[in-house]
Amino acid sequence: MPLTDRGREILKRLPATHPRSSGSIGCEIVRHDDLCIGCGTCASHCPTGASRRGETFDVHQLLDAPEGSRRGELGAALRRLMRAEPARPIEVPPRVTVYRTILYEDERCIGCGTCARNCPVEAIEARPPEATAAAAVGPGERVEAAS
Repeated sequence: MPLTDRGREILKRLPATHPRSSGSIGCEIVRHDDLCIGCGTCASHCPTGASRRGETFDVHQLLDAPEGSRRGELGAALRRLMRAEPARPIEVPPRVTVYRTILYEDERCIGCGTCARNCPVEAIEARPPEATAAAAVGPGERVEAAS
């Protein structure tokens, strides 16, 4: 799903350099790596390039995944098939688009939530930004400073 009109307007107002962290404009982005299958859908929809597909896949992401998670199930199946654990990440051929390591740069994220809306396995959450203390004070109320 592409950016909404509001998301495009926000993106236009950003400086041409790197946007600030995910909490600065929109949602707080929370990534659940144990659920990620490395499909790269988040990377293909990210308007700022904060998420991108890596060139390798670390098999230990599957082997070390918690039991009961999607990656844990894949890891268990892989353990039954493999003869020896690889010593380092494996280069993924260009034609293979899944099971790549997804690289995420927090400083480039604008918190638009496009990645979360498009993730097929719900491995990314877009949480509303935390309210500041000033926003929590109602009209006509005063905040007294502690000494």
